[in-house]
Amino acid sequence: MGERVPRVDHAHPEYFAEPNHGFAWIRMIGALIVIYGHSYPLVSGNDMFPPEWPVQPDHGVLMGFFAMSGFQITESWMRDPHPLRFAVKRVLRLWPPMLTVSLACALVIGPLVTTLAVGEYFTAHGTWAYVVNNAGMLTLEHHLPGVFTANPWHGTINGSLWTLPMELLAYAGLFVLLLSGAGRVRTRWLAVAALVVLAVVDRWLEHDPGANSAGSLLSVPLEPLIAFLVAFAIGVVLNLYRIPLSPLAAGAALVALFAMPMSTATSFWMTLSVSYAVVVTGHFWPAWLRVPAVWVNGSYGVYVWGFPIQQLLVMAGVRNQWLLLACAAPLAYVVGTLSWKFVEEPTMGLRHYVPGGRSTRGRGAERAEAPAGAVSDGREGAVPRAAEPEPPGRARGSEPALDDRPTEPLGTTPIVPVEVAPDETAPVLPRVPPRRQEE
Repeated sequence: MGERVPRVDHAHPEYFAEPNHGFAWIRMIGALIVIYGHSYPLVSGNDMFPPEWPVQPDHGVLMGFFAMSGFQITESWMRDPHPLRFAVKRVLRLWPPMLTVSLACALVIGPLVTTLAVGEYFTAHGTWAYVVNNAGMLTLEHHLPGVFTANPWHGTINGSLWTLPMELLAYAGLFVLLLSGAGRVRTRWLAVAALVVLAVVDRWLEHDPGANSAGSLLSVPLEPLIAFLVAFAIGVVLNLYRIPLSPLAAGAALVALFAMPMSTATSFWMTLSVSYAVVVTGHFWPAWLRVPAVWVNGSYGVYVWGFPIQQLLVMAGVRNQWLLLACAAPLAYVVGTLSWKFVEEPTMGLRHYVPGGRSTRGRGAERAEAPAGAVSDGREGAVPRAAEPEPPGRARGSEPALDDRPTEPLGTTPIVPVEVAPDETAPVLPRVPPRRQEE
């Protein structure tokens, strides 16, 4: 089938890092912005932005991360359209870090800071309900008995977890679409149809007076779920239709966003413009910002550990948002990097044991990308996708792989081990779940 050209054909490829590295940087920056965004609410007990604003800046940034996730995960399927392996990779991406932090909160942090006696804490129903419900992902629990009850944002252990079920549902929806044929040229219109339906529902919820009480799917609020799925679907369509990525177009869209008045129409334009801009930025990340991959791959860990670290600091007496940021950011970065090295990277490696993988030999060898810490020449490697007819007028070629690296199936000649790609999970900004209502 021949090799496919890079997704973006840079005139000076040496000026740009490969997209995986750009996306990893964006995620790490976003995870640290999460800590900034949570700092004010956690020391004051109030929202960062007035809830009546139709345009929420934190929402806009979050939309970009969901779009990036949709873009990369679609690429993963296009390179390796194996349903079982695709599902296993998604599970291994989301669950282990989330379960690790939940167990640590329930079994380590909880008994150390609870206002209850330790024996009473461990026999309380809420302690084990926290573990079991969070293991179910769609049934999240945010409170532990007697923990952080005196903090300004009282009782919430880890507000950052609330969007992970939405990410899981986005994966599931994409899985169904791809099994239905959305990854093929002739039927990729299914992704556009899904985007249109989601956008219509999102606009209806935006204008419906009762939108804020639209209900929930188990622990997942429906209104933000639909809004984030719109951004995720934009990323999917950007990938499937190979829409050109232009920094000029992205910049113009953002300028128009800032010039528009605050309205519900502007909130939708925010979703479109920010989603496109984030994907473009990943492909035009400057080469001079290349660093060893381990320095920026821990963004998911930074995200899931940042909130409990901040709550501990507030409990210790930190009451200034800037001091909280200065203390929590480096701590979360260290813990997040450790999470990458000792939880995420090892568990993601388990996907190699899923049987039935397609061989990369005989279809044109895939070029292995540089291992962790290596400095590349900035060129994007050509990686073949599964064979399918190219659309008329399109050159035979594509971008490099953008998420999990391919492996040989068990029982075949192994390829050279390569770096595990950065995470695909969208970091979450300061919209923490509502505090427990006073009885």
